Amino acid sequence: MRDFRRRRLDVRFSVALIVLVAGIGSAAHAQSLPLGAKYRDSVMVADRKIPLLDGEWTVVAVGSTKSTKGNDMERVYLAQMAGNRLARWVNISTNEEWFPGGWSRDKEICDRKDVHAGYSDTSHNPKDTECWVLNHHGMTLGKDPSQASIDFYRWSDALGRPNTALSLSYFLAKRGDFLRIEYCFNPVVAGFRDTGGAGWRGNPWHVDLASKDEKKLAYLRELKVTGEALFEKLKGVLK
Repeated sequence: MRDFRRRRLDVRFSVALIVLVAGIGSAAHAQSLPLGAKYRDSVMVADRKIPLLDGEWTVVAVGSTKSTKGNDMERVYLAQMAGNRLARWVNISTNEEWFPGGWSRDKEICDRKDVHAGYSDTSHNPKDTECWVLNHHGMTLGKDPSQASIDFYRWSDALGRPNTALSLSYFLAKRGDFLRIEYCFNPVVAGFRDTGGAGWRGNPWHVDLASKDEKKLAYLRELKVTGEALFEKLKGVLK
């Protein structure tokens, strides 16, 4: 009888220890990057090594949010300055916990035709998705922004954030994980005039209009080369 009680206590202790360790691991996993931290080459977000473009990047906004199915997601913004003007920034979103049901295909990125460049897989498998686009992006918060996005907009309000940015946007899903990331570029820093507004249609950077401007086309070709190289790196992020 004593042996039975001892074994039962041992089992309870083991279960409690497993729960405690899992809780500690989950808390550590969800811990955000510190604001103001500097990174080069790559940054770790939710245990995933995210490639960065050249130069030093600063964490300017962090947060967590819930997916439509209640899954925890981590959000991070990093930025680069050109003097006192916002030059480039990265918006990273990824899941913190594995989700066996897979992730819905992001129609803002996947299967789009009205963009400057990109690639979309043809399998339409929610557990194995690879898409990217080069597109122009109106810099407005939109509907139901995350706290990290709100914080980024507040931070960049007086730093020359353009009305329209150029964006290399990626959506990747593998098994139960996903990664959505935008590498954004301020075309004003590249010598272009800012647009009068943030609208998408009729925007001077819309594919139908930019294709008539040789200077813009040359800039977009450079971004396409960058986007293809980043895509090759990002395909190895999710294991």
